[in-house]
Amino acid sequence: QIRYWLWHWFRHGIRWRGRYVALVASSRLILVLGATGFLGSFVVRRMIIDGYNVRILTRGSENWQDSRVQEFRGKGIDVMIGDIFNDDSLKRSLEGVSGVVNLVGSFRESEEISYEKIHVEFLERLLALGADAGTQRFVQMSCLGATEESECRYFRTRKQAELLVEASKTLWTIFRPSFLFAERFPLLELLRPLIKFKLFLPMIGSGTNKVQPVFAGDVANCVSQSIFDRIHVGQSYELVGPDEFTMIELLEMVRAEMGIGGPTMNIPSEFSSKTFNLVAKALPKSFFSKDFVGIFNQDSYGSQDVMLRHFEVRNNALDEYFPKIMESL
Repeated sequence: QIRYWLWHWFRHGIRWRGRYVALVASSRLILVLGATGFLGSFVVRRMIIDGYNVRILTRGSENWQDSRVQEFRGKGIDVMIGDIFNDDSLKRSLEGVSGVVNLVGSFRESEEISYEKIHVEFLERLLALGADAGTQRFVQMSCLGATEESECRYFRTRKQAELLVEASKTLWTIFRPSFLFAERFPLLELLRPLIKFKLFLPMIGSGTNKVQPVFAGDVANCVSQSIFDRIHVGQSYELVGPDEFTMIELLEMVRAEMGIGGPTMNIPSEFSSKTFNLVAKALPKSFFSKDFVGIFNQDSYGSQDVMLRHFEVRNNALDEYFPKIMESL
């Protein structure tokens, strides 16, 4: 009888205040991958505040003079040195871990790391090694716009990753945020060459797609609150901020704040003309790839209802951080 109830509590959690909670003891280790990225810093900070026992895997040096590693360890974080694409490193980082928060992802590809490698192949290995290690809980960070039908490989591979997680035997939760901001706005940093083009704003694509940027701290709160709450298992959540913009409105707002004048010109990337050639010479080649254009031409908006109903968030608006964002650009 005792063994039955132990099994029942492990499988279903303990019902408290009308909810099933505490899938695993909160003192157990949670591995956060992608912890040194933009969102990762917010997630780790929130988890430490909430009393989690956190481990991260980073390529930082074991050298005692490596200030970032020492900063993490000074906060009580278990820091493991290694490469996420190395199976031995992953195996070591998964030892004794009861849950994984996977924040690994990138807008940018390189010759060594494609969208397929970082979003799909890495995740396949992580799930397999996690199963071998007995990992129970899995939280996956995806993005709004991830679909199998997208012409953009970034979004297709993000969706492939979601499907892998959903097919796994873990107790999974998936988050799908819009573009993230705080005192920095990574998407705008990526589009800096477009924004600062002096003659006019070269809007590659229509620019009429809608975006609803979400505060990175709110996304981190959702992640931290979800880990040991049974109600979030097997759920996917869209996370958006309170304000909606078209991409043209967002970029024109930034240019106006910078004091950069000139009109906005829509330029299809396949269009061949003197204007296009002028812009093409001034911008990185990546701006004219289908995948890169697809990232900032994708709708990324939705309803806040589910997020506000299930999670406690500050719901910060973009204008609260806009001055700091402008300083960072």
